[in-house]
Parts: sequence; structure tokens; C-alpha cells
Amino acid sequence: MSSRRSAKLPLTRLAATLILALQAGAVLAGPAVQFDIPAQPLASALRSLASQAGIQLVFTPEQVGTGQSPALQGEMSVDAAFTRLLAQSTLEFRQDGERSYLLVERSSPGRALALPETTVTATRTERRVEDVPASVTVIGSRDIATQQPRHAADLLRNVEGVDVAGYGSPATLPNVILRGVGGSFGGQTSQTLIDGLPMESPVAGIHLGLQALDLQDLDKVEILRGPASALYGPSAVGGVVNFIPKRWQGAPGAEFNLGAGSHGATQLAAAVGGAWDVFDFRLSGSTYRTDGYTPQPEADPWGSRDLDSRDGKQRKLGLSMALRPAQNQELTFAVRNSDSSSDWLGGHPNYRFNNDTESYDLGYRYEMENGGVLKARYRHSRQKTRIRFDDEQVNGNTGSLDLAEVDDRVEDNDYLDLQADLRLHPANTLTLGYAYSQGKYTTRWEDVIWGGGSESVSKSRLTGFFLQDEHRFSDRLSLLLGGRWDHYKFEGDTQDGEPTGKDSSDRVFNPRLGARYKLSDDTSLYVTAGSAYVPALNFLKFRGNPNWIDNPGLKPETSTSYEIGANHRQGSWSMRAALFHTDYEDKISSIQVQGKRWQFQNIGKVAIDGLELAVEGQLGNWYPYANYSYTDSRIKKNPSDPLTEGKEVQRIAPHKFNLGVTYAPSSQLYVRLAGRYVDSYYFNDRNTAVARNPAHFVADAKIGWQLPWLSQMRKAELSLAINNLFDRHYREQQYEYADGRNVWLNLSTRF
Repeated sequence: MSSRRSAKLPLTRLAATLILALQAGAVLAGPAVQFDIPAQPLASALRSLASQAGIQLVFTPEQVGTGQSPALQGEMSVDAAFTRLLAQSTLEFRQDGERSYLLVERSSPGRALALPETTVTATRTERRVEDVPASVTVIGSRDIATQQPRHAADLLRNVEGVDVAGYGSPATLPNVILRGVGGSFGGQTSQTLIDGLPMESPVAGIHLGLQALDLQDLDKVEILRGPASALYGPSAVGGVVNFIPKRWQGAPGAEFNLGAGSHGATQLAAAVGGAWDVFDFRLSGSTYRTDGYTPQPEADPWGSRDLDSRDGKQRKLGLSMALRPAQNQELTFAVRNSDSSSDWLGGHPNYRFNNDTESYDLGYRYEMENGGVLKARYRHSRQKTRIRFDDEQVNGNTGSLDLAEVDDRVEDNDYLDLQADLRLHPANTLTLGYAYSQGKYTTRWEDVIWGGGSESVSKSRLTGFFLQDEHRFSDRLSLLLGGRWDHYKFEGDTQDGEPTGKDSSDRVFNPRLGARYKLSDDTSLYVTAGSAYVPALNFLKFRGNPNWIDNPGLKPETSTSYEIGANHRQGSWSMRAALFHTDYEDKISSIQVQGKRWQFQNIGKVAIDGLELAVEGQLGNWYPYANYSYTDSRIKKNPSDPLTEGKEVQRIAPHKFNLGVTYAPSSQLYVRLAGRYVDSYYFNDRNTAVARNPAHFVADAKIGWQLPWLSQMRKAELSLAINNLFDRHYREQQYEYADGRNVWLNLSTRF
């Protein structure tokens, strides 16, 4: 069993901080809603209402069309403002949470409706989830608030079709795989986005981009399962996860989050901002520290183990702004920065890593009178990591913790994305787009004990053109057809300024076809097919090593997927189901050729069959959910190791079951209990008995209470979360155990 420190709350320090926060809140009060919205297109007026009222509003361009709204001035309630703006339309508003609203078609009296969710990730246009021919899950702000994740990626653990593997180090991001596609020598197989744009280039070797986004700044998460290269380019075989940041809504104010928990963990987070008709901004910052815990108390096969708990610290800063010089135009700017430090093994002072991530975003949006939209986005990101290795890890000198080696890794990426959504007809939207990415990955290695070192550089350029046509043939039938052409070029890698390979390039086209048919207003079926790819990186083609043979003809890994699914709504309940098959071919692996020399070749094939089921809804004050996924991911061909053929792909659980319920008898109280069952899986492709990871069930709980005697604040919530409620002993990495029962106490306020 792993050794764990008991839950220790620094109560004195926390109590003092809470008292100061409460005293500050006593003199601050939220202003009344004052609206000043000129007559303009209804879509723009609704966005102004949401910004000035400090609410979240969900609607699609098709819902509002080209309608106009009257001017709205004066002090009034949000409900009254909605009523006036929507008086001449066929729409009505529905409240979905404390400060969240949706627009729906007016319904007959007494008919209960489940409120639809919207997605921008599935088609790159704003659409209701039930209208797109794809499998999509949206984790909204209310769902995020009732959970207690350590990383943003932890929110995906309760979603069907997703495998998440965390690491024991406090500042290390979990690994996310969608729909059982497994890993690749070419990099990620499931793409992660922040606000619709990637943080890494195809030559990425660090993958820390998600650390730049603070949880307090996260608005919602959209998970698109299935091949997505037709819209998003490389590394989207399993799908895409889009983390969408918050925008400040409502009058100027401030947010504070104070927390403390197990392993000496403390956190302080704050944000200030304001929203007006022509401008809004949000400035945030947070700091986090922990003693860590001991996930590896027993020695691994190489003799390494934790000698003490792993400590970690993290700091994050974020700024987002938007300027609207005209009612149909918007300029946006965002900066995110994160730096963290953590032990790789506890008690090893020279086995540690330091990470630094930063990004800068610029955006422009122009809305045409007919509902069309022009968008331009640019992002520059930089990720840096420094890893220190001790003598025990490098030279195998057991017990020697002297610094032996230092690795510095830096990745720079520039990404430009242009998109035009053209409304050629009220029932047709044509999307045209262009994407350009330029990446540089530099590694520097230094041998501290023996002296010497080296520097290697990899560069890439990616150019993509995509086209998508969405057409509604009737109120029941809609069709989607599109594809993307990518041309990527890798410059010859260098080591210490000397070339180790030649330039190489590849061209890839990935189509996508989908259709959805509504059997009724509440039930619809969809079918979809598409392809995706993972690039063949230059260092796989050209090794620059006498023990390896170059392979300039190495091709990208490719996949083809087919899917059929259904969505159904019954009152306040929603259900979804999907059945899919994927052929993942040209998998890259190494094989011995010409005696004892090696070469990377396209020799592997994986076949995946899956079933996903999900249901969620409301029973009075209870909000239950449940989902199940079956994933049969098997290696069909692998000449490099024939013993793996017919075996399960490593780290993919064949069965996963999630269930939970939130009890919210009022807007002042909620209680959430959730559990997840993960079937046994293997840590190697041969599926040997020693690499089998047993099945496990983990439960989490959280209770939140809005403090009534702080009514002068916009919000004051005290919450207590207990993750791994039953103190289960389980692993997500082969030689490391996940944390045991851990507790977190938090106070969040908004003034």
C-alpha cells in the first residue's frame, strides 16, 4: 500500500484569510442592472443584454435570423429586458442555472422542455448539439462548479469515450485519449484546444499548453468524439477537446477563491473585471502550493522510488479583453501565463522539473447583416520545461542524488486561423477557412558530471484549407459535407548546428460527411463518416544515427471512422447513443532491417469498435446522470512485435461506467455525489499478466452552501469536497499510485 499523509488543513491561516475576505465583502455591494441598448440587429442586442446584465446567454444565429430589436434603456429586471427584446420574435427565454439563460422557440403552455446545449467545436459554427451529425458532450459552468478537479483535464473523467491517465507529480497534466485510439510515435492522437485554437505545433514535444488556463477562468468544455482532421488538421484521430475561457459579464466587480486541503495544499485565486456595451475585460491570477503525496513508495524495476512526498507549486496569470467599435464588430485580446515546479520523485532534490507556458491571442469578428460571420484569430505560444536528473536516474548509482544531467526544452508556435461563415441561403451555411502554423522545438542537454552537451532543433510549417457546407433540406433533414487539405513541411533537423536530416513534406486530405434526420421534435438520428491523421515527423524519417536507416518515404498515420447515433429528449431528460468503428492504419513503429540496424516504418494497424450511451435529466430537485462506454481497441497488425497482434491497445479500458447525482433543493445549497468504474487494462501491448492494471471504482463528493448572511455580495459560497471518498488504492501509471482520500475546503466570493 502507498503511504499517504493525512488530510491537514492550515486552519489558522485559512480562518484569518476568510475573515479578511468577509470584512471586505461587507462594504461592497453589487449595483442594480441599468440597460442602455440602442436599436440594432436582435443578435447584437441580445449579446449586449448578456454583457450588461452579467449573465450567460446561449443561442444560435439561425434562431434569431435577421430580426431587429427595439431600443432598451432604463433600470429593469433581466426578465423584463428579455421580454421587451423578444416581443416581436417567436422566441422565449429559459433560465438554466443561477445566471445562465437559453433561447428556445415558444412552446405550448404546460409543455416541459429540456434546454438544448450549443457547441462551436463540432462544426466551427454555433449549433445546438442535437442538430449536428456528431457525438458531442458539453460540460457547462454549472457542472464545473459542482466538481473539484486538480487539473482542467480531470473534468473529462466522467465523460463517456474518454480515457484519462494522471501522473503523481502535482504540476503534471493528465494524458487524454478519445475513443481508444491509443498513442503514437507522431505525437498526440486527440487534439486539445483553448478557445478553439491549438497551443502546440505538429513538432510539439512538451504538451503543457493546457496549464496556461486557470480553472477559475474556465467557462465550459466541449468534447467532440470522432475524427476531426476535416476541420482541425493533424492529431485529431480520436477527436477534439475544446476548453472555452470565461468572459466577464455584468457590472465591474471582483472574485476571490480561497482554499486549503490535504497534503498541505493551499490556493489563493482572484479576478477583477467589468463589462460595458463596447468593452469588457477580465484580469485573473492564482497561486497554489502542496506538499504532494507519495505515489511510488516501492521501488520500480530500476530501483527508483519516492523517499518523501512530492511537493509542487504553481502560479497563473490571465488577461482577456474585448472592444466593440461597432455593433457588428469585435476585437479581442488575451494573455495567459503559467509557471510551475514539482518533484519528479519525492525526496530527490535533483530529480525535478520546472515548466513555463505563455500565450498571446488576437482576434477579430465581423457579423454580416444576413447572419454571416468573418473571423480572424492569431496565437503565439511558448512552452518551456527544464528537467533535472540525479545520478541515480542517469547512471544507476543507487542512493546518489547528485545532479547529473539537465535538459532544457523550448517550443515556440505561431498559429493563424481565418474563417468565413457565408449564409448563401437561409437554410445553407458555407464555411471557408485557412490555417497556418509555424513551430520550432529546441532541446538542450548538459552532462553535469562528465561535461559536454548538445542542442537539437526541429521546425515545422503547416498550411491548411478547409471547406464545409451545412444544408437543411427541411425541418427534419440536414446534411454536412466538408474536408480539409493540409500541406506540412518539416525542415531538416539539426544537432549542434549540423544537419541530421533533410527537408520533408506531406500533403493530406481528410473528408467528412454527415447527416441528421429528426423523427420528431424530440428524437433524431445521425450518421457520419470521416478520416483523420497524425503526421510522420522528420526525426522519424531521418535519424542521423549509424544504427538507424533513414526512411524519407514514411507516411502519416491515417484513420477512417464510421458512426451512427441518436439523440432523444423527453421532458427534462436527454439521452444520447453512438455506435462507431475506426480503422487506424499506417501506424508507425520501429523494426530491425539489414542485420541489427533499425528503421521506422508504417507497419501497424488498430481496429476499434465502440458503443457509448448517456442519460441525464431532472427529478424534482435531483439532477442525475449516467453514461457507459464499451471500447474494443485491438492491434490487428504489428510486424515489429507479432506477439501484440490480437491484443488490447495499452491504457484503454474496455468498459467504463460513470454515474452521479446533484441534489439542489434551492439556489443556496447543492450536494454532488459521483462515481466512476474503470475496467482493467494493460500497461503494455503484449497484455502480459504483470502489466495488468486491475479495475477500480472511485467516488467523489462535494457540498456547496451560499452563505445567506452575506447577501450584500453577488455570491459567497463555502464548499467542501472529498475526492476518492472511499480511499481506493489504484493506479493510472504503471509504477505510480493515484492519491488516496483527499479533502478540499473552499470559499468563493464575487463582489
